[in-house]
Amino acid sequence: MATLIQFKRSSTQGAAPSTGDLSLGELAVNTYHGRFYTEKNDGSAAVVEVGSNPSTLTVNDAFSFPTSDGSSNQILKTDGSGTISWTDQPSSGVTNFTYTITSTTTSITGSDDNSQTLSYTAGTEQVYINGVKLVGGGADYTATSSSTITLTENALNGDVVEVVAITEAANLVQGFFTTVSTSTTTSDQVLSSNAIANKAIKYVINATHSSAGTHAAEVLLINDGSSAYFVQYGDVYSDASLFSLSSDVNSGNMRLLVTPANTNTTFDTFQIRLT
Repeated sequence: MATLIQFKRSSTQGAAPSTGDLSLGELAVNTYHGRFYTEKNDGSAAVVEVGSNPSTLTVNDAFSFPTSDGSSNQILKTDGSGTISWTDQPSSGVTNFTYTITSTTTSITGSDDNSQTLSYTAGTEQVYINGVKLVGGGADYTATSSSTITLTENALNGDVVEVVAITEAANLVQGFFTTVSTSTTTSDQVLSSNAIANKAIKYVINATHSSAGTHAAEVLLINDGSSAYFVQYGDVYSDASLFSLSSDVNSGNMRLLVTPANTNTTFDTFQIRLT
């Protein structure tokens, strides 16, 4: 007769063994999920899942994936410290509205050919007719409102008018734009913290204060794994300097630290990260 080999097992949903249930290298199975477990020891004992249907997924003891699906069209992003999560896709900051003209008109408004309702920020739009870019300010068209473009000359039946709406406040790289508000002038407040895997980061920093004015600067920050180094340049301010900077490596993160000159200062930063 064939020999039947069975592992320690449980048919209870969500049940998993502990280190007290297994010996080093021993296998157990949850028959409800079809998940295998074994005990490992890399200096301390732990139970890990093996197989193709894990309840959690960690790769190389470094990257932990989410345990549930995101929303439609979301993408995965990392925090730079091993945690991966779902997030909305970055907005391009650009929306194209296309209107195929069916009767003589100078007014471009409402729903376009793709059922999108025209909306734009005056001064950031671009308008084309049959592929030819028009000049605004009343020469070829007027940005009448945030929902209407008024042409100087009639668009005729069969013409195609395209309005390119550029979102004024769109971030160039989602997640790389930050805002920090400080309530005190305490030294070395964290302005930015990034994994040391980002070997170099370029910052554009803009500090604003209700009475002390505005101070903008650029910063290059690098690290060698244990220490961080930076250079600050291009400082421009309306009255006086609003901050001083320092840097360090702390708990595996390269940090840019700020000492505000005034309480209640707001710092906007945009970062370009290089590994």
